[in-house]
Amino acid sequence: MSRVSRSKSFSKWENATSQEEAFYAVAAAAFAAYDLGHLSEAEDIAHRAIQLASLFEGNWNVGNALFAGNTVLGLLALRRGDVELAIQALHTSAKNPSSPQLGSVGPTMRLAKELVDLGKREEVIALLHQCLAFWEIGAPWVEVW
Repeated sequence: MSRVSRSKSFSKWENATSQEEAFYAVAAAAFAAYDLGHLSEAEDIAHRAIQLASLFEGNWNVGNALFAGNTVLGLLALRRGDVELAIQALHTSAKNPSSPQLGSVGPTMRLAKELVDLGKREEVIALLHQCLAFWEIGAPWVEVW
């Protein structure tokens, strides 16, 4: 990935000098790599997000890291045409603790939207109900979806 195409979020990940700094940057970096089209790197970072989450159990950012890691892995699975693996990643993404961001703003619905577009509405509805466990104000959005 060229230096020019790096995002600010990705730079925080690259410049992390400790596992803790990497942990706080990993969720945004996984999405940044995916959005920049650096899919192999996005996959590596998504796996690292899940790994780092296990090292910081109980930290407020664990939910963000797990949700981002699994969501990016699901998006990558869809790109490869593996819808079932994407659905599995979708549901795994919702099985995590809350975070300030997930509890208020809520989770990104990028993977969910792509699956709905493929006709996987019931799977997405199940995800939305799972998300209510950590998305405290998400009930109205579940109804909209």
